[in-house]
Amino acid sequence: MHLYIIYGDEYAERVVGNLCNLSTFCQSCSLTCSYCRQLYGSFAQDIYGIDKMPENLPPFIEEPEKYLPERLPNCDVILAIGMHPDLLSAIPTIVKRTNAKAVVVPIENRKWCPTGLRRQLEEELDEAGVEHAFPKPFCSLEESEKPVIDGFVKRYRIGKPLVEVVVTDDMISDAWVIRSAPCGSTWYVVEKIKWSRISQIEDTVAVAHHAYPCTASMDIDPEFNEPILHIAGYNIREAVKGAIERGRKRRKGETQPCFFNH
Repeated sequence: MHLYIIYGDEYAERVVGNLCNLSTFCQSCSLTCSYCRQLYGSFAQDIYGIDKMPENLPPFIEEPEKYLPERLPNCDVILAIGMHPDLLSAIPTIVKRTNAKAVVVPIENRKWCPTGLRRQLEEELDEAGVEHAFPKPFCSLEESEKPVIDGFVKRYRIGKPLVEVVVTDDMISDAWVIRSAPCGSTWYVVEKIKWSRISQIEDTVAVAHHAYPCTASMDIDPEFNEPILHIAGYNIREAVKGAIERGRKRRKGETQPCFFNH
Protein backbone atom coordinates (compact mmCIF):
# COMPACT_ATOMS: atom_id res chain seq x y z
CA MET A 1 0.00 0.00 0.00
CA HIS A 2 1.27 3.48 -0.90
CA LEU A 3 0.58 6.42 1.41
CA TYR A 4 0.73 10.16 0.84
CA ILE A 5 0.57 12.41 3.89
CA ILE A 6 -0.22 16.10 3.57
CA TYR A 7 -0.56 18.10 6.75
CA GLY A 8 -0.58 21.41 8.56
CA ASP A 9 -0.50 20.33 12.21
CA GLU A 10 2.43 18.69 13.98
CA TYR A 11 0.08 15.92 15.19
CA ALA A 12 0.77 14.35 11.80
CA GLU A 13 4.39 13.91 12.81
CA ARG A 14 3.26 11.60 15.61
CA VAL A 15 1.34 9.49 13.13
CA VAL A 16 4.36 9.32 10.83
CA GLY A 17 6.62 8.50 13.78
CA ASN A 18 4.31 5.69 14.79
CA LEU A 19 4.20 4.24 11.26
CA CYS A 20 7.96 4.50 10.78
CA ASN A 21 8.64 3.33 14.35
CA LEU A 22 11.78 5.41 14.76
CA SER A 23 14.03 4.34 17.64
CA THR A 24 13.54 7.78 19.18
CA PHE A 25 9.76 7.90 18.62
CA CYS A 26 8.54 6.67 22.00
CA GLN A 27 10.63 7.48 25.06
CA SER A 28 7.73 7.39 27.50
CA CYS A 29 9.13 4.53 29.60
CA SER A 30 12.62 6.06 29.72
CA LEU A 31 15.12 3.69 31.39
CA THR A 32 12.44 1.05 31.97
CA CYS A 33 11.75 0.61 28.23
CA SER A 34 10.85 -2.99 27.37
CA TYR A 35 11.22 -2.43 23.60
CA CYS A 36 7.62 -3.51 23.08
CA ARG A 37 7.37 -1.57 19.80
CA GLN A 38 9.87 -3.88 18.11
CA LEU A 39 6.87 -6.16 17.54
CA TYR A 40 5.33 -3.50 15.31
CA GLY A 41 8.12 -3.17 12.77
CA SER A 42 8.27 -0.21 10.38
CA PHE A 43 6.17 0.89 7.42
CA ALA A 44 8.45 3.70 6.30
CA GLN A 45 8.73 2.07 2.87
CA ASP A 46 4.99 2.57 2.31
CA ILE A 47 5.13 6.36 2.67
CA TYR A 48 5.57 7.69 -0.86
CA GLY A 49 5.36 11.35 0.03
CA ILE A 50 5.01 13.79 2.92
CA ASP A 51 4.23 17.47 2.46
CA LYS A 52 3.79 20.08 5.16
CA MET A 53 1.65 23.06 4.24
CA PRO A 54 3.01 26.60 4.72
CA GLU A 55 2.53 28.28 8.09
CA ASN A 56 0.93 31.69 8.76
CA LEU A 57 -1.67 31.23 6.04
CA PRO A 58 -4.39 33.89 5.62
CA PRO A 59 -7.80 33.20 7.22
CA PHE A 60 -9.39 32.81 3.79
CA ILE A 61 -7.74 31.28 0.73
CA GLU A 62 -9.57 31.86 -2.55
CA GLU A 63 -7.35 29.71 -4.77
CA PRO A 64 -6.10 26.81 -2.62
CA GLU A 65 -4.57 24.99 -5.60
CA LYS A 66 -1.80 27.63 -5.64
CA TYR A 67 -0.57 26.34 -2.29
CA LEU A 68 -0.45 22.69 -3.26
CA PRO A 69 2.90 20.98 -3.96
CA GLU A 70 3.90 20.94 -7.61
CA ARG A 71 4.80 17.27 -7.59
CA LEU A 72 2.53 14.72 -6.00
CA PRO A 73 3.17 10.96 -5.82
CA ASN A 74 0.84 8.26 -7.06
CA CYS A 75 -0.69 6.63 -3.99
CA ASP A 76 -3.47 4.43 -2.66
CA VAL A 77 -4.41 6.43 0.43
CA ILE A 78 -4.15 10.13 1.23
CA LEU A 79 -3.90 11.17 4.88
CA ALA A 80 -4.90 14.84 5.13
CA ILE A 81 -4.12 15.93 8.68
CA GLY A 82 -4.74 19.29 10.32
CA MET A 83 -4.88 21.28 7.10
CA HIS A 84 -6.27 24.79 6.66
CA PRO A 85 -9.95 24.18 5.76
CA ASP A 86 -9.64 26.05 2.46
CA LEU A 87 -6.68 23.85 1.49
CA LEU A 88 -8.59 20.77 2.62
CA SER A 89 -11.33 21.73 0.16
CA ALA A 90 -8.81 21.00 -2.60
CA ILE A 91 -8.55 17.32 -1.65
CA PRO A 92 -10.55 16.22 -4.75
CA THR A 93 -7.89 17.92 -6.87
CA ILE A 94 -5.13 16.10 -4.99
CA VAL A 95 -7.03 12.82 -5.50
CA LYS A 96 -7.04 13.35 -9.26
CA ARG A 97 -3.33 14.15 -9.34
CA THR A 98 -2.33 11.17 -7.18
CA ASN A 99 -4.85 8.59 -8.45
CA ALA A 100 -5.71 7.88 -4.81
CA LYS A 101 -8.33 5.27 -4.06
CA ALA A 102 -9.14 6.50 -0.55
CA VAL A 103 -8.87 9.60 1.64
CA VAL A 104 -8.65 9.67 5.43
CA VAL A 105 -9.19 13.04 7.13
CA PRO A 106 -8.64 12.70 10.90
CA ILE A 107 -10.39 15.32 13.02
CA GLU A 108 -8.55 15.93 16.30
CA ASN A 109 -9.88 19.48 16.41
CA ARG A 110 -13.27 20.58 15.08
CA LYS A 111 -11.58 23.49 13.28
CA TRP A 112 -9.67 21.05 11.07
CA CYS A 113 -12.80 20.05 9.17
CA PRO A 114 -16.09 21.85 9.90
CA THR A 115 -19.25 19.81 9.37
CA GLY A 116 -20.27 21.68 6.21
CA LEU A 117 -16.88 21.08 4.58
CA ARG A 118 -16.96 17.41 5.55
CA ARG A 119 -20.33 16.94 3.84
CA GLN A 120 -19.10 18.75 0.74
CA LEU A 121 -16.01 16.54 0.53
CA GLU A 122 -18.03 13.39 1.13
CA GLU A 123 -20.30 14.25 -1.79
CA GLU A 124 -17.40 15.09 -4.11
CA LEU A 125 -15.46 11.96 -3.20
CA ASP A 126 -18.56 9.78 -3.56
CA GLU A 127 -19.10 11.19 -7.07
CA ALA A 128 -15.47 10.37 -7.90
CA GLY A 129 -15.83 6.82 -6.56
CA VAL A 130 -13.18 7.40 -3.88
CA GLU A 131 -13.46 5.86 -0.42
CA HIS A 132 -13.33 8.29 2.49
CA ALA A 133 -13.31 8.42 6.28
CA PHE A 134 -13.46 11.38 8.65
CA PRO A 135 -12.72 9.82 12.05
CA LYS A 136 -13.19 12.14 15.01
CA PRO A 137 -10.75 11.56 16.64
CA PHE A 138 -8.39 9.45 14.50
CA CYS A 139 -8.50 6.71 17.14
CA SER A 140 -12.18 6.16 16.28
CA LEU A 141 -11.38 4.73 12.83
CA GLU A 142 -12.71 1.19 12.38
CA GLU A 143 -13.27 -1.23 9.52
CA SER A 144 -16.50 -0.36 7.71
CA GLU A 145 -16.71 -2.48 4.55
CA LYS A 146 -14.61 -0.05 2.54
CA PRO A 147 -11.93 -2.31 1.05
CA VAL A 148 -9.06 0.17 0.76
CA ILE A 149 -9.60 1.85 4.12
CA ASP A 150 -10.20 -1.50 5.81
CA GLY A 151 -6.93 -2.68 4.28
CA PHE A 152 -5.25 0.43 5.69
CA VAL A 153 -6.54 -0.33 9.21
CA LYS A 154 -5.48 -3.99 9.00
CA ARG A 155 -2.05 -3.43 7.50
CA TYR A 156 -0.92 -0.66 9.82
CA ARG A 157 -2.87 -1.85 12.87
CA ILE A 158 -4.00 1.67 13.66
CA GLY A 159 -7.41 3.12 14.38
CA LYS A 160 -9.70 2.39 17.29
CA PRO A 161 -7.53 0.73 19.97
CA LEU A 162 -7.77 -3.02 20.41
CA VAL A 163 -5.74 -4.77 23.09
CA GLU A 164 -5.63 -8.15 24.80
CA VAL A 165 -4.68 -9.05 28.35
CA VAL A 166 -4.02 -12.02 30.58
CA VAL A 167 -6.01 -11.92 33.82
CA THR A 168 -4.56 -13.40 36.99
CA ASP A 169 -6.81 -13.01 40.04
CA ASP A 170 -7.49 -9.25 40.28
CA MET A 171 -4.41 -8.36 38.24
CA ILE A 172 -3.51 -7.89 34.59
CA SER A 173 -0.42 -10.08 34.39
CA ASP A 174 0.29 -9.39 30.71
CA ALA A 175 -1.02 -7.15 27.95
CA TRP A 176 -0.28 -6.39 24.34
CA VAL A 177 -1.41 -4.25 21.43
CA ILE A 178 -3.48 -5.63 18.57
CA ARG A 179 -4.38 -2.23 17.09
CA SER A 180 -3.05 1.11 18.32
CA ALA A 181 -4.33 4.65 18.28
CA PRO A 182 -2.58 6.25 15.25
CA CYS A 183 -0.50 8.49 17.53
CA GLY A 184 1.02 5.39 19.18
CA SER A 185 -0.36 6.05 22.67
CA THR A 186 -1.86 2.57 23.03
CA TRP A 187 1.60 1.02 23.28
CA TYR A 188 2.33 3.20 26.29
CA VAL A 189 -1.02 2.54 27.97
CA VAL A 190 -0.57 -1.21 27.55
CA GLU A 191 2.82 -1.10 29.27
CA LYS A 192 1.32 0.84 32.18
CA ILE A 193 -1.59 -1.54 32.80
CA LYS A 194 0.63 -4.59 33.23
CA TRP A 195 0.47 -5.78 36.84
CA SER A 196 -2.24 -3.26 37.60
CA ARG A 197 -5.26 -4.12 39.72
CA ILE A 198 -8.43 -4.55 37.69
CA SER A 199 -10.41 -2.84 40.44
CA GLN A 200 -8.38 0.33 39.76
CA ILE A 201 -8.01 -0.04 36.01
CA GLU A 202 -10.06 3.00 34.95
CA ASP A 203 -7.81 5.34 36.94
CA THR A 204 -4.70 3.57 35.67
CA VAL A 205 -5.79 3.93 32.05
CA ALA A 206 -6.82 7.57 32.49
CA VAL A 207 -3.46 8.52 34.03
CA ALA A 208 -1.52 6.73 31.28
CA HIS A 209 -3.65 8.24 28.52
CA HIS A 210 -3.05 11.77 29.82
CA ALA A 211 0.64 11.14 30.46
CA TYR A 212 1.42 10.19 26.85
CA PRO A 213 -0.28 12.80 26.26
CA CYS A 214 -3.30 12.78 23.94
CA THR A 215 -3.30 15.70 21.51
CA ALA A 216 -7.03 15.76 20.74
CA SER A 217 -8.71 19.09 21.41
CA MET A 218 -10.12 20.04 24.81
CA ASP A 219 -12.58 22.46 23.18
CA ILE A 220 -16.24 21.44 23.33
CA ASP A 221 -17.20 19.79 20.07
CA PRO A 222 -20.82 20.56 19.11
CA GLU A 223 -21.31 17.11 17.58
CA PHE A 224 -20.47 15.37 20.88
CA ASN A 225 -21.21 18.22 23.28
CA GLU A 226 -17.89 17.44 24.95
CA PRO A 227 -14.19 17.60 24.07
CA ILE A 228 -12.83 15.27 21.38
CA LEU A 229 -10.12 14.33 23.89
CA HIS A 230 -12.81 12.71 26.03
CA ILE A 231 -13.84 10.51 23.08
CA ALA A 232 -10.24 9.35 22.74
CA GLY A 233 -10.21 8.55 26.45
CA TYR A 234 -13.43 6.55 26.17
CA ASN A 235 -11.95 4.58 23.26
CA ILE A 236 -8.91 3.34 25.19
CA ARG A 237 -10.94 2.62 28.35
CA GLU A 238 -13.44 0.62 26.28
CA ALA A 239 -10.57 -1.30 24.67
CA VAL A 240 -9.04 -2.27 28.03
CA LYS A 241 -12.36 -3.18 29.64
CA GLY A 242 -13.25 -5.35 26.64
CA ALA A 243 -9.86 -7.06 26.85
CA ILE A 244 -10.41 -7.80 30.55
CA GLU A 245 -13.79 -9.41 29.82
CA ARG A 246 -12.26 -11.59 27.11
CA GLY A 247 -9.31 -12.42 29.38
CA ARG A 248 -11.64 -13.59 32.15
CA LYS A 249 -13.61 -15.78 29.74
CA ARG A 250 -10.42 -17.38 28.42
CA ARG A 251 -9.30 -18.09 31.97
CA LYS A 252 -12.60 -19.84 32.69
CA GLY A 253 -12.25 -21.83 29.48
CA GLU A 254 -15.38 -20.26 27.98
CA THR A 255 -13.51 -19.20 24.85
CA GLN A 256 -10.45 -20.43 23.02
CA PRO A 257 -7.38 -18.20 23.01
CA CYS A 258 -6.77 -16.32 19.78
CA PHE A 259 -3.45 -16.07 17.97
CA PHE A 260 -1.58 -12.86 18.68
CA ASN A 261 1.80 -11.53 17.59
CA HIS A 262 3.17 -11.46 21.10
